[in-house]
Amino acid sequence: MKQLMMRAFLLTTFLLAFQFSLCANEAVIFAVSLDAPQDKNAQIIEPTLNTLRNKFGEDNLKVVRLPLPELEKQLEAGKIDIFLSTSGLSRRMAQKGAKELVTMSSDRLPNPNEAYGTLFITRKDSPINTIADMKDKRLAANLKGGFYGYQIGMGELAKNGHNPSDFFSQIDFVGRDLRKVVESVIKGNADVGSVSSCFLEDTYPPESPIWKEIKPIGLKKSDGCWVSTSLYPNWSVSTMPTTAASVAKDVTVALLGMPAAEGGIGWSVCTDSLKTDELFKTLQLGPFSFLKDWFSQEFKNRYAIWVFLGLTLLSFFAVTSFILGKLVRRRTRSLYQSLEAQRELQKKARAASEKVYALEKLGIVNQISSIVAHELRQPFTTIKAFIFGAKRKAEKNTLTNEEMAEVLSKIQRQSDRAEAIVGSVRNYAKQRNRQIQFFSFVEAVDSAVRNFIDCGIFNGEIATRYDCDLQVCGSSLEIELVVGNLLKNSSDSLKSIHRKKPVITVHVFKANGYACIEVSDNGGGTKTSEEILKSEKSDGLGLGLVIVKSIAEAHGGKFSLQLNTSGAKAIFTIPLSGDDSEAEN
Repeated sequence: MKQLMMRAFLLTTFLLAFQFSLCANEAVIFAVSLDAPQDKNAQIIEPTLNTLRNKFGEDNLKVVRLPLPELEKQLEAGKIDIFLSTSGLSRRMAQKGAKELVTMSSDRLPNPNEAYGTLFITRKDSPINTIADMKDKRLAANLKGGFYGYQIGMGELAKNGHNPSDFFSQIDFVGRDLRKVVESVIKGNADVGSVSSCFLEDTYPPESPIWKEIKPIGLKKSDGCWVSTSLYPNWSVSTMPTTAASVAKDVTVALLGMPAAEGGIGWSVCTDSLKTDELFKTLQLGPFSFLKDWFSQEFKNRYAIWVFLGLTLLSFFAVTSFILGKLVRRRTRSLYQSLEAQRELQKKARAASEKVYALEKLGIVNQISSIVAHELRQPFTTIKAFIFGAKRKAEKNTLTNEEMAEVLSKIQRQSDRAEAIVGSVRNYAKQRNRQIQFFSFVEAVDSAVRNFIDCGIFNGEIATRYDCDLQVCGSSLEIELVVGNLLKNSSDSLKSIHRKKPVITVHVFKANGYACIEVSDNGGGTKTSEEILKSEKSDGLGLGLVIVKSIAEAHGGKFSLQLNTSGAKAIFTIPLSGDDSEAEN
């Protein structure tokens, strides 16, 4: 019985020891992403694997060779312990816990921190010579995750101020074999190709016809191979969190002590990965891939309430738009109201006519009755013209609210002017004194000029020149009547001779203590002053210049006409007010 128990104890102990031995010697999974013969670095693979087999034993090291996309999946799944790859893949996997142990160096590329970059190529006969020339061209590359063959090139575009996502019109990924990139460029399937630096030199001998068919783009100064970008760290051996610290230490010591292969290819230590990290930050890859979704997440977390408010405001604006649409349908009603306003203005005009008729019946003095008969025609004619134009546009349904407002404003101004004339006549009829006050001479003249232009009876040019603003004492209305008469007289004179380019000039100045208005035209002719004072129109009273003369005398001023072959010139003067007169003296 004791012997049986002893045998069971020994068997149990042996099984436990065997199980412990299996656990202690669990195989290390070593992955390789290189595919010979595309890179001279391939010759370091077998010596590296042999060194590790000697260190850990043949059965304790499991080697797997995987294409880049599959290797990335296995690393993310935690199924790989140690891997040999580009330094770019190692840094991309940093967010999964990858740690670089050793980095490759060689006689050709002695600095492990600056070894490889991307080379852009094109056909020899292509006009593409610089990186900027590649804009909107077709690109051929190996893999989207290719560090030396694609990603470094995209980072260079960003450095040059371009947006890599829309720089090329088309990007074709042809697979791991970079020779297919070269073939795609030569055959014309792509305008530009991107390959890793030193690939051409390592793959095609100097006598190869390939060198006569392609050329580099945007070469940078380099002691090694052709390159179009900055240089980045060499291939690396990296470890994942599944690897024991002692295993990582043994790998590092073994590889650093391994003899260099042909060309001085061996293992060293990389001390600067900042450039690689900056590249991935720019491209938002690897440990910086979160930047792609950062904005949307932040927007959702921080601004959801504002989005809701924005939609609410949008709904409000939609309702407002609907209401405004209803307002448009009220346009007919607005036009009707405008026509009513016109009728009211016409009533004012009739009332003004009735006042003029009443004054004439009462036998007002000749000067005042002449002013009424002569001056009211102009504002009434203007009112009729605006009403006629507005009516025509309303009939065609082309009259806008803005145009109607402008028409009504002008009609209102002419109506007020007519009413002012009538009011002045009423004052005279009731034996009231004229409204004498200080006013701006230039403002009165300019108001008369604008009223005359609004009448639309003169199609030529009216040039104004106001030397200075002057203060005078008198009736601003009568000054406006003077200027209106002089302008109308010049207009009629120019029309009678059918001048092709009629010009009337209004000049305001001061001289010898007087405010002066000079109205001249380019009519020419040989009429005398007496002939000018007579009306040539069948319905004219011939009182325009007579009124001007009488108003000048009433203000203590003068009126005169000067005639020559170039045209007529009328000069009207009245005394300046006290301050302006003293300044003149």
